[in-house]
Amino acid sequence: LGVLGVLGVFGFCGRCKFKMYIPNKPAKYGLKIMCLTDSRSHYLSNAYIYAGQNTDGITLDHTERKFSKPTQSVLRLSKPIQGTNRNITADNWFSSIELVELLKKKKLTYVGTLKKNKREIPQAFLPKKKSTVGLTQYGFTKDLTLLSYVPKPNKVVLLISSMHNQKGFDNDVQKPEIISYYNSTKGGVDALDEKCSVYSTGRRTRRWPLE
Repeated sequence: LGVLGVLGVFGFCGRCKFKMYIPNKPAKYGLKIMCLTDSRSHYLSNAYIYAGQNTDGITLDHTERKFSKPTQSVLRLSKPIQGTNRNITADNWFSSIELVELLKKKKLTYVGTLKKNKREIPQAFLPKKKSTVGLTQYGFTKDLTLLSYVPKPNKVVLLISSMHNQKGFDNDVQKPEIISYYNSTKGGVDALDEKCSVYSTGRRTRRWPLE
């Protein structure tokens, strides 16, 4: 099982053309790393340093570089596990119908949240003022499942899955099965990021300026 995401910004203050600024990270300036991790063990499977615009598809062929940047990122990271019938879980920055269909051809399934501005989403699946809390709607095609779930008034959660092909409800958490599965597998990158933040590679020293 794979989880895609941004591992974080590793603090770096030197000169670097692709140093980034992300204000909501503990180290606001540093290097951005895109990675694929195992959802259970949080083991890092594949990663690359984001080196600026148009660098996500560096290892891809000419045809694959025609896709969107998030799709290029997923294709690049998933190379080692393509053809293994594993599932990839990711957030809405990566998710698109284009990506899910491509991964299906490479014998990989996908589960992820969707942005509400996608043109493919039916109007009935978008948030409405009078939507009932707990309202669940499904849309099915031959290969994809679209889920719309209302967790609170005026809010809707959208997910896409090529792993699930029927309605299902998880009684333990009182949510649709697709959401339950997404929540149980999405934390791999965050857990790895937390481990990296508390682990120090610094050597012990008795020099007082470094203590």
